[in-house]
Amino acid sequence: MDTEEIKISKHSSGVSIIIRLDQLWKDSHRHMRDGLYNKWNEDLDCVWLELARDLKEDKEEDKDYKKCKDKFDSFDKKITDIGQINDERPAGFEPITKEHIEKRNKHYKILKDKQEFLARLENKLGKGTTFDEEDDDWD
Repeated sequence: MDTEEIKISKHSSGVSIIIRLDQLWKDSHRHMRDGLYNKWNEDLDCVWLELARDLKEDKEEDKDYKKCKDKFDSFDKKITDIGQINDERPAGFEPITKEHIEKRNKHYKILKDKQEFLARLENKLGKGTTFDEEDDDWD
C-alpha cells in the first residue's frame, strides 16, 4: 500500500509574512492619509491575501474561511453599490460636486471598516498586536 509522504519546510516564512504585513499596513495608512482610496483598497486586498492563508479549514466546507471571505467580500460589494472609487480631482477651477464628496465619504467609511476587520483578523490569527496567555508554551 502506498503511503503519501508529508513534507514540511525546514524554514518558516512567518517572519517574512510579518514583515510584508507591516509594510502593507504602512502603505495603507499612507494611502489613506493621502486620499488615494484605490491604492488603500488594493493594500487591504493584499493584507487579506497574507492573512487568509492561515484561516482554519473546518471539515464542514471550510466554515471559518467562508465566513471571513463572505465578510471581506461584503466590503467590495458595498463599494460597487456606491460606484467605483474615483481618486481623480476636478481639473482646473472646476468645483467638487456634493455628490462626489458624499461618495468619497461613503468609500472612506467602508474602507475604514474593511481595515478594522482585517486588523482584528490579524489579531485573531496571532499575527497582530494581541497576545493570548493560553497559547504561551514558553514554560
